[in-house]
Amino acid sequence: MKVYKITNFVIVLLVITAIVQSGELWLQGTSGHNFFYSLTDIFDADEQEADGDVLLATRYAVGEGEGTFSVYYPDEVGNSSMLDVANRALGEILSRNKTMPQKNTADWKEILSSRCIVMQYDFMIASEEYLKDYKDLKTNEKLERFDYITIVPGMRNGEESLAYFVNSDTNECVLFRGEAGSASSALYETLTAKESEMRYISTGQRTSASALWRNMFLPQWAFLPYQYKPLEREFVFEKDGEASRAVLEDTVGNFFRNFSMDWSSQDEDGTFVFSDSETVVKYYPDIKVLEYFNYENYIGEGRTDLLEGYQICCNFLKNDNSLKTDIYLADIEHTINNEVVYYFDYVVDDLPVYLSQPLRDSIDSQHAIEVTLRNQAVKEYRRYAVNFKQAEEKSEQINVQFIDALDDANKMYQTIVEDKDITDVKNIAMGYHVDLEGSMRLKWFVTLYEYTFVVDTDQEKDLTDVAPEE
Repeated sequence: MKVYKITNFVIVLLVITAIVQSGELWLQGTSGHNFFYSLTDIFDADEQEADGDVLLATRYAVGEGEGTFSVYYPDEVGNSSMLDVANRALGEILSRNKTMPQKNTADWKEILSSRCIVMQYDFMIASEEYLKDYKDLKTNEKLERFDYITIVPGMRNGEESLAYFVNSDTNECVLFRGEAGSASSALYETLTAKESEMRYISTGQRTSASALWRNMFLPQWAFLPYQYKPLEREFVFEKDGEASRAVLEDTVGNFFRNFSMDWSSQDEDGTFVFSDSETVVKYYPDIKVLEYFNYENYIGEGRTDLLEGYQICCNFLKNDNSLKTDIYLADIEHTINNEVVYYFDYVVDDLPVYLSQPLRDSIDSQHAIEVTLRNQAVKEYRRYAVNFKQAEEKSEQINVQFIDALDDANKMYQTIVEDKDITDVKNIAMGYHVDLEGSMRLKWFVTLYEYTFVVDTDQEKDLTDVAPEE
């Protein structure tokens, strides 16, 4: 081959590479769906794997068949080592499904009786959209929406593996059976809970109360009080107690193709503004909110695919290098103008961080992070720009079990909403409660019908700290 031909070949290769990399960065790149990823996926794929991407669960519980569980959140933005193994096993089960699935009422005692992983979402997912890449899936049973997937992997190749899709609103369940392969046996070996002071029970498996017919994983201790570390917070764009333009620029520059400090200004109210012809980034020091908006002309009216949109969000979030706290996917909303909004919240040491209602009102958002997509691109990004970490000392305690928190919430519901027996407990969760004054302690969050009550975990601090939140 002549030298000039080699040179031309190299130039073409470099141009293609540059285009791909530019697309990933500035079009909020669908790096999980570009041409080179597809080739890599084909060459690396095991024959048992399905051909679709997956949506990472909000949280997941690992059980060894002994009645107790450990609960975890994804350990990276858009990735999790455990969920990666679980999703491979799920793809294997669905691809090797040889029998028609069964649709029944969910029997949690049976579902959770063996070594398993339960992947839980904080919102409902359309089954058709989630399973659309499994084109050869044998099913005539329709479960329109679900929020739980439980995988019971076979221990050895050839054994039976199970995948349960459950709708917790209706308690309907569809069971897929598949032959275990390498992915299922790998998951079986992985499902050993880490040693932890906080162990969880499944209400669907361990309780008989009619109001607790939904499955919830709740921490329970043999002995109380339980000592724990409260949170500390850092306002990421502040230095010496004040908003810092220099600190801001270190992050803001990632949102522009060719960032220039000349594009910055500060409004009379103190808001920092960075902009060019297509992008505006603002920081509001009074409410600690970072806001990105892209004014590019979005051609077409097609709605972004659910899983593709999630990958776009995860890629875009890497531009915010000030984000040091783990996050989880809390909700997804489809708007009337073909936009999709992905909501994320913070999590510390596998416990969620809930912003109080007054704090959410102040930042004009129900979640810590919002990413709005239109036509495969990020149109808007808003973040409560705070990082959280645990304090050094275990200075707080828990002495209220979930059953006592439920009793307090029941009494408050009957007092301020309606005097009636509670027949449906929608959710009970424990997490850090962050308010405007800076308190960041663990509390119980009990949702009865459409009302959520915040119950203090320490009776010695405040026996009546029960309040409804939206």
